[in-house]
This record gives sequence, C-alpha cells and structure tokens, in this order.
Amino acid sequence: MINMKVSAPTTLLEALVGQGGLPTNTRARKAIKGGFVTVNGEVIRIPSSELKAGDAVVYDAGKEKESPLKPAVKDFQLGGASKSPLNAPAPFEVVYEDDFLLAYIKPAGWVFASPNPKVKTSYTRMKDWMAQARPECTDVHFVNRIEKESSGICFIAKDLQWRVHLQTHWKRFEQGLYVVVEGHLPADDEVFAFRDVEGSKKRERVAYPYRTMRATTTHTMLKFEVGFEDIPALMSGLRRAQCMIIGKGESAPNPLDRSGLHLYRAVVEGPNGEQVEAKTRVPREFLNLMKGGKGPRARSKAELAADQRKSAQPATRERRPERGEQRNRPSASKRNRPTDQAPRRFSDKP
Repeated sequence: MINMKVSAPTTLLEALVGQGGLPTNTRARKAIKGGFVTVNGEVIRIPSSELKAGDAVVYDAGKEKESPLKPAVKDFQLGGASKSPLNAPAPFEVVYEDDFLLAYIKPAGWVFASPNPKVKTSYTRMKDWMAQARPECTDVHFVNRIEKESSGICFIAKDLQWRVHLQTHWKRFEQGLYVVVEGHLPADDEVFAFRDVEGSKKRERVAYPYRTMRATTTHTMLKFEVGFEDIPALMSGLRRAQCMIIGKGESAPNPLDRSGLHLYRAVVEGPNGEQVEAKTRVPREFLNLMKGGKGPRARSKAELAADQRKSAQPATRERRPERGEQRNRPSASKRNRPTDQAPRRFSDKP
C-alpha cells in the first residue's frame, strides 16, 4: 500500500513511479486505470493528471488483487480469460492508445462511420466497446476517414479539442500506404503525376517516391509515403506507367474483393506538440496474394548516390535560335553537292 503526499508538482503516473516506488510505468498505469488510486480521496483514472505539492495519493495494492475487475497487463489487451468489462476484447485490433487517442485497424469491407444509426460501422463498434472497457472516456470522436473497400489506421480522439486539431491539420501529418498494383515498375523509383493546386486552375507536377516491397509475375506491392488524399493523383500516374491499383475503380482487376490500399503508418501531432506514431503490419490478404514473390535487389550506396547526382543535375535543352538567326546547319545545295571522294563499297569477301 502506498500512502503519500506529493512533494512537488508532477503527474500521477510520475508520482507513483518516482516517489511511490512502483517498478514500472506499466504497473502504475495499470493501477490508475483500474481505479485503485485516489487523489485527495477521489478516484483518478487518468495517468497524466496533474498533481500539486501536498496532494494525498493512496494506492491500495491489496484491493487491486481482490478486485474481480482487475485490468489486463496491457491497456489495450485484446484477449484473455477474464470476462470483466475492462478486459473485454476489442472488436478490431488496437495498435496505439494513450490518455487522448486510440488507434485501431479498420478492416476492408467496413464503413468507418455513418450518420445513419442503423448502419453498422467500425467506429460505432469501437465506441460501444470503449463505453464498457474505458468507462472514463465519455467524449469520443472519430478523426480520419478510410473508404469502405480499403483498410488501415483509424484514430479515435478522447475529447473534442483533439478531434478538431487533428482534423484541421490532418493533411500535413506524415502518412504511409501499402499499394498493390497489377503490373510492374522499376524497383525503388518514382511515379510522376499531376495534381490540382488549391485556389488555382493550374496543375503541378509531383513525384511520388516508392519502395518496392515484393513482386510476382502479375502484381507488385509498393510502399508510398502518402495518404488517401493523394490517391486520385497517384492513380493517374500509375496508369501512365501501365499499372492499376487492384480493386480501385470499375475497370480495375479485383482478385482480393477489396482495394489494394492500406494505411500502415500515421504520425500525428497533438494540440500541445505531442507526437504520436501508429504503425501496422502488412495485411494478411496482401501477403497471400504476393506469396512466392521476390523483393528487388537492394541498391548499393554508390548507386543511390549516383541517382541523387543525376536527379540534381538540371536537364540540358537545345538553344532555340532567336528571330533572324539561322540555324548552324548546311543548306540543301551543300548537302547534295558531289564530292571528290569515291563512295565506300562493301564486299562479302573477307
């Protein structure tokens, strides 16, 4: 049992580990979220809660052992023998969670959210689960959108401030997509496309670098550092390279009954500069489709440096003659003028 008074301003998690003597942050976080820690007589379930000097913190370890609602070791434990609401398995895989955000993997075939309450969505499933497993989270909101036929990381904000901030700045956050196409591209290269410029009728030429993950005789799996907002422009560039994203569009091949797009990475920044990174594995459907495929040969440092020097050099163009200036080329009369040299003759004889 821990019964102490905070000596200096800090957070509840740091107080339990630093001054209280708990061995790890995981142990302290587990105790706080389980409701076994009180501050000035009030149960606090948020590890990042700010404490003042003189606040009384009490942690009853014996009460935690006796409780039937003992939480799992991990905050987002996805299975286990316990049937308590706090340990109920999440309907979808959770890849990140803290006091402000939760990130889960939306499978292909699920609508992420809908204004129609009769439509089953991944967000409503997660929201219902959080109402039982995270009873302290009473103000949750979805953040990013992923189309039904695709999969990837979806964020849930645990308060309105985070939702507004993340949705406002979503386009500037780092994102990454796995893209499966029918066709082949040069290994570890770039796809060029044109995209619209905001506030202008002009279009700008954009290069989308990619890594080649694996290739079969029919399909190629690529890794792009882009989000779903760049897909329309990227699709046009891939078409010019004789490649099509599977399951994307009526005329596209659809061997998986889903699109070949998966948001595997997202790095977001909170209202106060907090940086959060969520990542996932390659979808099982993609691995099955690419089974037996091979990855490209890793290029050496010398090859990469040569490519960089080549791309950095400005392209040379032939100078166009100014008005009144003649091109430096012989006239037709000179080209057809006979010469004293005899024509060369070729013989089959050795």
